[in-house]
Amino acid sequence: MIKYKIADGTTIEGSVDEVLTFLTRMAAITTYSCDDELEIHGQPFKKVQGPARQGDFIVYETAPYSFITSGVPYLVKAVDDDGSVEIADDDGDYYPTRGDDFNVYRLKGKE
Repeated sequence: MIKYKIADGTTIEGSVDEVLTFLTRMAAITTYSCDDELEIHGQPFKKVQGPARQGDFIVYETAPYSFITSGVPYLVKAVDDDGSVEIADDDGDYYPTRGDDFNVYRLKGKE
């Protein structure tokens, strides 16, 4: 196990492979410009209030489970009737987010 501390004070902890995967993934797809905006695959997203919609991204400040990584954007694959969103977790499984606490980011101009 290793611990890696990011400039904002966040600590990433895991095996060497897990931390490397996380850092590589973050560097390749996401740029954080401020707390309310981020860029994913070259497209600008803005933090929004309210429920997530299909095509949004969600970001957990604190990951509730080992198969979710804090600070990583997850694409909303679907939204079910009770408002839970479905994402592909770190293991590649589809995960329904019932009752989870996360931030929602929507493509700028589509807010």
